[in-house]
Amino acid sequence: MRKKMLPILIGLLSFHVAAMEPLTDQDLQEVQGQAGADISLKLSLNQKNDGTFDNTLCSAVEFCRIGLSVNKRFVTMGAGDTNNIFTVANSDSGHKLWVVLKGIQGTIEIQKLGLDGIDLMYSKKGTATGEIVLKPAIQLSYTASSPIKIHNFGFSALSIEQDSFNSTSTLEGVGPTANDYGYLKKSVYSDITDVASGKVATASLYDRGKETGFTGLMMNGNLALNGKIMVFGCDGSHPRC
Repeated sequence: MRKKMLPILIGLLSFHVAAMEPLTDQDLQEVQGQAGADISLKLSLNQKNDGTFDNTLCSAVEFCRIGLSVNKRFVTMGAGDTNNIFTVANSDSGHKLWVVLKGIQGTIEIQKLGLDGIDLMYSKKGTATGEIVLKPAIQLSYTASSPIKIHNFGFSALSIEQDSFNSTSTLEGVGPTANDYGYLKKSVYSDITDVASGKVATASLYDRGKETGFTGLMMNGNLALNGKIMVFGCDGSHPRC
């Protein structure tokens, strides 16, 4: 009985070993597959969890700004200029001008951004027979059913500021203190009581204590997009390359 069972057990325990073989280009071309992912992002800048401006984080208001400077935009001293504020435009040197967005804040939530790998097909350029070219591409897709949410996005004031030191179109100047840089200057609306100079005014309750500027922007809403963008390597076979 034992002699009969031994061959049966050996047969049950036997296994086969298959050697690995290299794949040819033809084999690889016959393999098809795609992958994708749905991405969601929430970007919040200088705000609390409830979407309001974070006064603790931005207690130093001069560091919650965006400053933009354009090449060759300077001002030099003109007749009657005082307090180191210049007014004569110059393209080569002087106090550099800045466009400053003060009190920048906002939350942007992208609920769904499709990221997929696809095959892009198009007719080869310059062929009368319409030869089809197949290229791998990255596809970014949006759907209107998942709009981009925008909450309290904007800035409290926009102003034109200038440095308190000279720069040139080729050499950046250096200020002795942070307040000498146009994009870091601090100024708020307050009551003016300089009677000796004839300056008597009272800032409105709306403006009092807020940063100076001539306009502000605040956006709330949903941005619904429906469509797709394809990214691929463009060569001479594509009509637009």
